[in-house]
Amino acid sequence: MEKDSAPGENPERPHPERTPRRGADGRRYSSTRERILREVESRDSATTAEIVAATGLHENTVREHLERLRADGRLRRIRSEVQGRGRPGWRWVAPPADAVNPYAGLALALADTLARTVPDPVAHARASGERWGAEIAAQQSDATSTARDLVVGTMREQGFEPDGSGEPIVLHRCPLLAVAARRSDVVCAVHEGMIEGIARSRAEKSDAELLPFRADGACVLHLRVRS
Repeated sequence: MEKDSAPGENPERPHPERTPRRGADGRRYSSTRERILREVESRDSATTAEIVAATGLHENTVREHLERLRADGRLRRIRSEVQGRGRPGWRWVAPPADAVNPYAGLALALADTLARTVPDPVAHARASGERWGAEIAAQQSDATSTARDLVVGTMREQGFEPDGSGEPIVLHRCPLLAVAARRSDVVCAVHEGMIEGIARSRAEKSDAELLPFRADGACVLHLRVRS
C-alpha cells in the first residue's frame, strides 16, 4: 500500500524510467501524486478542473495532492487572467528546476541557530544528516542496489544533478545553493552525513567526503565504499 495515496484512489504504476520524487519529509511520492505533478509540468499552467479531467481522479483527491505538492515547493498557485465579471480563479504552475528552493530561508535560519547554540555545529549537522540518510535508505524497496548506485540515484532525485560516471562523483547543482554559499559548514555537513547514511545502509564501513564549490563551481564527492 502506498503511504500517501488518498482514500479511494487507484494509482497507476509509474513508468520504470520515471522514478517518483520525494517530498519535503523525505518520503517518495505515490504514483498518483507523481502523476499529478507530471501532468502540471507538461503544461504552461492548469486549473484543478483540468487536472481532474486529465487524470479521471476525484476532485477532492486532486486538490489534496496539489496542496501537498505546493507545500513541498513543487507547484505554485497563480491567479488566472480576469475574464468577465467575478474574481479570477487559481491556476497551478510548476516552477523551473533551478528556481529558489522555498525552504531556503528556513534552512538558513536553522543552520544559523545550530551554529549559535551547540558547541560543534558541524559534527551535530553531520550526525543529523547521517540519521536522515539512513531513513531515506530504509524506504528503498530495491535491496539489491549497490551503495554507490543508491547514493547517486538519491542525489539525482533530490536535484543535485550528479555525474556518477567516474571517481569522484561531481554534483553540478545544489538545491540549497543560496544557503550553502552562506553556511556551507553546516549545510554541506548535513548533506555529507546524509550521503554516508545512505551508503552505510548497503556497506557498513563506507564514508563520504563532500568538498563544496571545487570543480567549476560544482561540488566534489569522494565516496569510499568498504564492506
